[in-house]
Amino acid sequence: MTGLEQFEIPVVGTYVDPRIIPGFCYKVRPNNRKNHLFNGRALRLQSVGMGYAKRLTFEPDNAINANNYLWSDNHPDGLGLEPRAVNVGMKFIVKAGEQILGEATVFRDDKPQFEENTEKIELSRPGGGSSEEDSYLMRVSGVAIVRKDPKSNIARVVEVFNIGLDSQLNILFAQTHMEIKFIPK
Repeated sequence: MTGLEQFEIPVVGTYVDPRIIPGFCYKVRPNNRKNHLFNGRALRLQSVGMGYAKRLTFEPDNAINANNYLWSDNHPDGLGLEPRAVNVGMKFIVKAGEQILGEATVFRDDKPQFEENTEKIELSRPGGGSSEEDSYLMRVSGVAIVRKDPKSNIARVVEVFNIGLDSQLNILFAQTHMEIKFIPK
């Protein structure tokens, strides 16, 4: 299938890539088009239907008018689903080792996000707290671990690691060999 971006997972005709899993968030784009469906929002996939043309149902805007769905064969050229782990408004505790450095809030999420790999593993969720400090804006990149427990309908970010900071702080942490992690609040 041509026309998809490297970070998009394909849906075409009756085929829904097995990496597309209910509980995770996706941005949906018709193949060979610029604009995303659902006004460009990343929505949580609720279900993938059975049968010939599969119905992909996403989290509704409201329970009365649940119209955030589409059929896998609606678009003859197919669809690209971009997995989204981190979204605007998410809050994190920033840690270096076991030391809490502060807090971070996502205010932009316009760069592509992509799946690096999928594994079935068991992890324990770390915790912690922090007080509010001065706010600074900084570009951050990293690898997010997103987990969906078997009994849950919602996948959640466990942590973001392998952090790259767009500042001189990156040099400081590289020299001290301290790994920075972002833990969801």
